[in-house]
Amino acid sequence: MFFYLFLKSRKVFILFNYIILGIIQGLTEFLPISSSGHLYLFKNFWGVSEDFLSFVVFLHLATLLAIVVYFFKKLKEGLFNFRLLFYISLTTIISGIIAISLKRYIEILSNYRYFIAVCFFINSLVLLSIKNKSNNKELIDFNLKDTLILSLLQGIAVFPGISRSGITIVGLLKRGFAEREAFNLSFIMAIPIIIGAFIVESKYILFDKSNLVNMLVSFIVTFFSGILALLLLKRAVIKLKFKVFGYYCLILSILSAILIG
Repeated sequence: MFFYLFLKSRKVFILFNYIILGIIQGLTEFLPISSSGHLYLFKNFWGVSEDFLSFVVFLHLATLLAIVVYFFKKLKEGLFNFRLLFYISLTTIISGIIAISLKRYIEILSNYRYFIAVCFFINSLVLLSIKNKSNNKELIDFNLKDTLILSLLQGIAVFPGISRSGITIVGLLKRGFAEREAFNLSFIMAIPIIIGAFIVESKYILFDKSNLVNMLVSFIVTFFSGILALLLLKRAVIKLKFKVFGYYCLILSILSAILIG
């Protein structure tokens, strides 16, 4: 009887861990605090098994679904804007090439003690650099110059600790896009990137039939926490309240420098 209760409580404990992982994945994937940076810290402090990495790749489908559902109306409008589709496709291709080119250097740099601390520090500076000003550019105004700049920024975001959403939204705001448009465009651009990353990393996915319930629960939690993160970020972008995320990354930079260094 005691063993049965222990086993039952252990199952609840494992499920709780999957729920926590879903919350973390959903929030850090969309908030400008870098999900890859948090995963990097997780690997260094606690160690990560192949099963864990596989599961994180699987959860990217939940974050992708959250984007599609949240931006469904905008996506329908964008399907008929062939000019915007062209520029987004070009942005994806160029940023993908940049990210692949940088990957080898990231593997080398990751061996240095303060690598992740520096990346989080750079991300904090990016977020803290936003200033109140009148922006009015819309999605229809997206041009080739914007494409090239956003491609570079999105490619650099392959560094763990540098947030793709953060650096692209800031880049769009500095290019004069209205706050809502910067938010919308940043995540519309994320769709092909997430799909591409999932395809590349899908070979690592391992399905454990005995763990399907936990995986499904975590998937659902990731989806809803992702929707919540999008709501929070939209409000922060519109009100230009990025400083709280910037200070969070600055504190994380200092802590990671102390603990890892």
